[in-house]
Amino acid sequence: MKLKTCLQTFSIVLLLTATGCKKDKKNTTPEPEPAPPTTPAYTVPTEYNFVNVNYSGQTTRLDMVDEINTYITTANTPGTALNSQKIKDMYANLNSAFTNSALNVSGKDIKSKVFLADQTLFETYMDNLAAASQSTVNGSNGTPGVIVSSTDPTKKWLFDANGIEWAEVIEKGLMGSLMYYQAVGVYFDPSKTGNSVDNTTIVPGSGTSMEHGWDEAFGYFGVPLNFPTNNTNIRFWGEYCNDRNAILSTNSTMMNAFLKGRAAISNKDYSTRDAQIGIIRNTWETIIASTIISYLNSTKLNLTNDAVRNHNLSEVKGFITNFKCNPTKKITATEITDIENLLGNNFYNITGANIDLIKNKLSTIYGLDAVKNNL
Repeated sequence: MKLKTCLQTFSIVLLLTATGCKKDKKNTTPEPEPAPPTTPAYTVPTEYNFVNVNYSGQTTRLDMVDEINTYITTANTPGTALNSQKIKDMYANLNSAFTNSALNVSGKDIKSKVFLADQTLFETYMDNLAAASQSTVNGSNGTPGVIVSSTDPTKKWLFDANGIEWAEVIEKGLMGSLMYYQAVGVYFDPSKTGNSVDNTTIVPGSGTSMEHGWDEAFGYFGVPLNFPTNNTNIRFWGEYCNDRNAILSTNSTMMNAFLKGRAAISNKDYSTRDAQIGIIRNTWETIIASTIISYLNSTKLNLTNDAVRNHNLSEVKGFITNFKCNPTKKITATEITDIENLLGNNFYNITGANIDLIKNKLSTIYGLDAVKNNL
């Protein structure tokens, strides 16, 4: 009897143990992970007609660069001497130097917004330009002065003794160190359009802080709200984007990215915002590289025309300085230095071989080999 009772007890223990094990196994099955949040559906407009857009400060600075350029290019007329202090005053918005009085009282300036390492460098460029403008003779290798194109007498520019047209270096340099830098380096930085920036509080006329940062970046692009359908009154980068469009389709790429990014911010779709930042940075950098190649192609055809050759290479010199302003640039600092060394400091001495080396380096870096001869 005792043996039977023990066996029954043992069977009950086994049954309870087995039942308990099965229950424990069921409890260890992981819970299904929740589905990731879905991106809200929203419409991307075909024009930059968002509510609460304001980039008046950027427009003011483009107007300032325009007026500086208008003044410094008067030196292309022989016998016109420039005042370097006047140029510096416009640069820093001091002493009511602008003809447009609204610019003088705008509270804006160019100098404080320029890539920090270039702020005083531009003042050196301005001194170089003013010094060259004092010349009263025709320019040539070793002598500053105005040179007239040998094929088109309407084309004439002021160069220093080394054939550098400082007016072009200043304009193209500011396109990079001010406009390009502020857009892709400052306003696309996380401190201006990153996830920690306020995207909830709406300021009438300006939107949220994140929306406003994006709009200010767009303001430096220099195009109308309905670009590229409307190409009138495009300025600075808008012009060069349009110049490259026939081959590289840059107009729609740039504008669509600006539109998608702004719409994404308004709908808190930050992954799309970040993707558009990448597209704009990469495309804008390619516009710079392809523009340099375009000028090199023209230079190669005008090697014996001092005026055209030096003019083109001065634009190249200014544009090369732009590359450093992109925090995600494809080109390295060493490659930039190599290109500057190939360009040299005396444009009368440039060779066709060096032009080809610069062109091929850039076309390789930016994947432009197939179109480099057509730019």
